[in-house]
Amino acid sequence: MTQKCVYDVPMARNLSLVTLGLDPNQALARNLQHLAESRHFTLRSMPVQSFIDTFVPEQGLCHDRTRYLSSANAFRAVPVAAKSAEQIYHPLIAALNKSTSRKSRCPSFVFEDVASRSLHPRRFGYMKPHVCCFTSESLELVRGHELSSRSEFGYTELFFEVKPHPLHDYFSEPIYNYDSDDDASPVVHDLNKALGQHIAYVTEIFARQFRVFFFTVSMAGSLARLLRWDRSGCIVSEPFDVRERPDLLCEFLWRFAHASEAGRGHDITVEPALAEDESLFEALITQETALQLGVTGQALRQAVKQHYEPGKVMAIHVLDQGATEESPTVRRFLVSRPVVSPLSLSGRGTRGFWAVDVVSRRVVFVKDTWRTGHSEGKEGDTLKHLAEVGVRNIPHVVAHGDVPTHIAPTLDVGDFQITKTDSYKSTPWQITAEDTLSHMSRRKHYRLVLGSVGYDIRFLRGTEELLHASYDVFTAIRDALEKDSRVHRDVSTGNIILVREHSGQKIRKGVLIDWESSCGVDDTGLATKAGRGGTWLFMSRELLYDHENLMKPSVKDDMESLVYVVLYCALHWLPHNYSKDKLTDLITAFFEHKERYDPGIMGGRGKIINAENRYFTRGVVFGSPAIKEWLDTVMDYMSPRAHQKETFKDKWNLEQMDAFWTEFLQTHKLEGADRVSHDLTKRTLPLEAPTSESYSSSSSASPSPVPQTRPVRTSRRLSSKRPQQTSPTTSDSKRARNTRSARSQPGPSEQTSLRRSERIRNQQTRRPVAASGAVRSAAAARGSAPKTSNARPARSAGPSRGRGGRSGARGGGAARK
Repeated sequence: MTQKCVYDVPMARNLSLVTLGLDPNQALARNLQHLAESRHFTLRSMPVQSFIDTFVPEQGLCHDRTRYLSSANAFRAVPVAAKSAEQIYHPLIAALNKSTSRKSRCPSFVFEDVASRSLHPRRFGYMKPHVCCFTSESLELVRGHELSSRSEFGYTELFFEVKPHPLHDYFSEPIYNYDSDDDASPVVHDLNKALGQHIAYVTEIFARQFRVFFFTVSMAGSLARLLRWDRSGCIVSEPFDVRERPDLLCEFLWRFAHASEAGRGHDITVEPALAEDESLFEALITQETALQLGVTGQALRQAVKQHYEPGKVMAIHVLDQGATEESPTVRRFLVSRPVVSPLSLSGRGTRGFWAVDVVSRRVVFVKDTWRTGHSEGKEGDTLKHLAEVGVRNIPHVVAHGDVPTHIAPTLDVGDFQITKTDSYKSTPWQITAEDTLSHMSRRKHYRLVLGSVGYDIRFLRGTEELLHASYDVFTAIRDALEKDSRVHRDVSTGNIILVREHSGQKIRKGVLIDWESSCGVDDTGLATKAGRGGTWLFMSRELLYDHENLMKPSVKDDMESLVYVVLYCALHWLPHNYSKDKLTDLITAFFEHKERYDPGIMGGRGKIINAENRYFTRGVVFGSPAIKEWLDTVMDYMSPRAHQKETFKDKWNLEQMDAFWTEFLQTHKLEGADRVSHDLTKRTLPLEAPTSESYSSSSSASPSPVPQTRPVRTSRRLSSKRPQQTSPTTSDSKRARNTRSARSQPGPSEQTSLRRSERIRNQQTRRPVAASGAVRSAAAARGSAPKTSNARPARSAGPSRGRGGRSGARGGGAARK
C-alpha cells in the first residue's frame, strides 16, 4: 500500500483556543533556551560526503540520472559574501529551482522565499526560515494561507537559513551561552541568537509534523553546512563552498528528491483519516467532552475544539507489543488536535491526544513519545504490573509498543524508529567537548494507549474536587510504594487528571498518570535512580537544593510534591485575599526560584524559607476555611516549626497522612463550586529544569498549559529583531550594540543563561544561604550533600533552610519483593 504522510498537524491549544507555547513576546527567551540546550546535543563537523552517504544513501534510490541537471557552475550567481541575506538567497532560490524541459535540480520539489511571508519578518516569534522546500501540492496550500499563518512549518520538507558573510557561520566556534564571555563581539552574540532561532524553526516543524528526523542547510555567504536533526540532537557537516563544490549540494538534493517519505524523515505510521473516520471521531469526542466537563451548547462546541480540528483527523498505528511479544498486533486510532505538543527539540518530544479506537469505538488517550533506551522498561509494562498488584487510581493500558519504521506483517529488530545522532558522539571527526554530551542518549519512538481520558487537575470545579482528587493520587502513591516498592518522581499538575467515569458521578476521580520517570526503591526506601526526574515547580526542597543532581528521592518527595500541587491549584483557582501582583510575586518566589550553583542549578529557596516560618503562606486567607486548615495542618506535618517539633514528631509518613486526610474528608463540608480564575496571563513559566536523564527531555515530558509567569528582568537588553545580517565590520558591531531593545524580555527559565558575565565570574564566591543541619544531614545520608571545600558566607539573619520533621531515616519504603 502506498503511504501518504501527514502534514500540518494541529498544535495544542487552551480553552481560549490560543496555541500553547508559542507566545511571540517570549520568543527570544525560548530561542536562548534552545541555544543553551544545543551545547549538549550538537555534533560537528562530519565530512560532507560521509554525511550524504550516511543519511541519504544512494542504495535503494532510482539509478536513472537522465533527469539530473548538471552541477557545473550551479551556484556561481551566489556571491561569496553580501551585505544582506536577501542578496544570498534570491540567486540561491533561482539556482535551486532551475530546470529544463527534462532536467531539474530537485525533481518534484520547489524552493520558496518564505521569510517575507510574515506580518513582522524581522521580529522573533514571527520570523520564518529564509528558504523552504515544498512539494508542488504543498506549495499551493501554503500560498493560500494568510501571512499570520505558520503553515510553512507544517509543510516544509527542508529549509535553508542564510547569513550574508562566511564569518557568520554558526559552527566555526563552540556554542556558548549568550553572555558566557563578555569579550565576545556583538556579532557573536547575534549569531548565537540566530542559531537559537534556527533551532526554534526545527522545533516548531517537529511539533507541526510527524517527524523522525529533519534536514536543514545553514548558509553563511557561499559557505554551506548540512544538518540532520532528531530527538537526540543535531549532526552538522563540515562547511563547503557551493560555488567551488556545487556537486555536493546538488547530489544531496538529488538524492533527497528521490528518497521515500520515510527517507526524508516522515513518520509513515501516521496517515490521513478517511471521511467516515472523521465523522465518527467528531461524534465520539463531542460525547466524551460533554461527559467529562458536564457542558452543553456553545461551551461544549468550544471545548471540543481542544481535541478536534475539522479536516485534520489522522490515523495513528500502534504496534501492540503488549498483546504478545511473539506476534504483535497493529491497532488503529484516530486523533486530531493534541492536548500536549512538544516544545523542545531534544528529549521525549511528547504528544498527547484524545483518540478514538476504531474497533471498540471508545475514546482513549494516545501518548506519543521518545523514550530513552536505558529507562526502566516501557511505561506500559510498568502500568500493567502496577494494576496487577492492585495499585489504585492509575490509568488502564489499552495497548503499547515501540513504533516501527513501517507497517509490515513481520519486522526485524532494526525495523523500529530510533535516534541516530547519539551514535556519532565518539567519532573521530566529532569536535564537541565530550563532557557536554554526557546527557545525550539513544531514544526509541514509543506509543502508549490508555483507557482513561479527562482534564488535568487545573480544571477543578472547587475545593471539594481538589482535595478528593488529590487524595486519590495520594492513594496511588501509597499503593505503588507498599505494593510494588515504587516511587513516581513527577507528581505535578500536568500528571493528575480528573476523570468522570459515568454521568451520575458528582466528584471526578483523580488519576495519576505519566509513570515513565518512576523507579523502584531499595530496602531503605530510597529510589534506585538518582537525580531529579520531575517538574521544577513541584519538586521537593531537597531535590531542588541538590545542585549536583545526585540525590536519591523517596516517597516523601512525592508526598511533598503533592502538597505543592494542592497549594498551587488553591492559589490559582480558589478564592483568596491576594492581589494579582502579590500573587504573582508569591508564585515566582515560592515555585520558580532557581540559580546557578556549579556544577548545576539550585532552587527551592522560597519553599525552604516557608518550611521554617510560613513566610509565604501565612498571609493567604482563602475563601474556604477548609482548604486553609488542610494546608496549614499538612505543612505542620511536613515541616513543623521549632515550637511544634514535639507535637508533630513522626507525623510526616504515609500512615499518618492517610489517617488525617481520610478523617478530614469525612468530617468537613467542602465547597463544590468555588472555582475562580486569577488573571496571571502575563507570565512565562519554566515548567521543568534539566533532569539527570536529559537536558531537555523535561520540556516535553509533561508540558502543561499552566498560567504563564511574568518575565524576569535582566541587566542586558536584547533585540527582538532578526539578528543583523550584514558583514561583520566595526561599524556593524557598533550598530548591533546600539540597536538592542527590550521588546522581548527573557523569562525565568532563561535567567541563568542570560546573567551578565560579571555574575558568572563572581559565581565561585557567591553562595546561597547556608543550609540548616536538617537539610545537610539528610542530603549527606544520601551521598548528595553540597561540597564544602569552598568557604561559605556566614549564616544570614534570615530563616534557616531546615526541613523540619524529615531528619533521620526516610522511611515508608517496603523492600522490593
